[in-house]
Amino acid sequence: QNLGKMNVSLLCKWWWKLEQKDGLWQEIVRKKYIKNTCISLLKKKPTNSPVWNQLLSVKDIYTSGRKMIVGKGDQASFWKDIWVCDTSLMDKFPQLFEICNNSEVTVEEAARQGWHMSFRRWLNEELQSQLRKITDFLISFAVNNEIDRPKWNWEALGIFSVKSTYAHLCINEVGAHYNLIWKAKIPLKIKIWLWLIEHDAILTKDNLAKRKWSGDMHCRFCNESETIDHLFLACNTAKYIWCLVAFVLGAKHRPTSFGQFWQWISALLPNN
Repeated sequence: QNLGKMNVSLLCKWWWKLEQKDGLWQEIVRKKYIKNTCISLLKKKPTNSPVWNQLLSVKDIYTSGRKMIVGKGDQASFWKDIWVCDTSLMDKFPQLFEICNNSEVTVEEAARQGWHMSFRRWLNEELQSQLRKITDFLISFAVNNEIDRPKWNWEALGIFSVKSTYAHLCINEVGAHYNLIWKAKIPLKIKIWLWLIEHDAILTKDNLAKRKWSGDMHCRFCNESETIDHLFLACNTAKYIWCLVAFVLGAKHRPTSFGQFWQWISALLPNN
């Protein structure tokens, strides 16, 4: 067994317990960290406890495996959670997400606004077509008074299991992504660099902190905490570079996650 992936799977189980069960520790965590937001919108902060930040480091893996069955909609992110289709609206319509004025709105808030969304610039014909597709998803949807609840997509019964999470994390253990890296026509040192990124082994500040390093945890380009995802995808400087790469390759949008990157690059460079 891969102990790293097993550890991630076990950490994901705590998220499931936090959403599904009630208890003293759940009540404390909800009052101290979650408050009136939903899990998908939580972020790492230097003021958080190390244990909580460790849980946050696997949050995206957990949320990618569960679909929110929406009732009130106050516990589901409109853009970042899987709820109205088979993937999150952020991943399905990344261009719209990138220019949306309120990317952290909940389903409840969006429904209260009549599903009306505002954007930072005028939508061209293609983006208007994408917006119409979102409207088609929502036209027959209505929130109700029931509590939002998660359903585990990686199990037939919809209930979380460590086994299904571990199996999902190991799908590409010897396959797709690693083959793309080692077969790519690029210098060996870049192949090794990409392989280390896939294994979360780059010495970003959050990884240095795990080695007892004590220093400023903020990104050098902005005020967010430095992680691999932030440094390579979420930072404004990284976003600008990806936009330039997308323009050169003729892509219509930039990748917003590593999972999306592999789909993105495979579609753009299928023979490379």
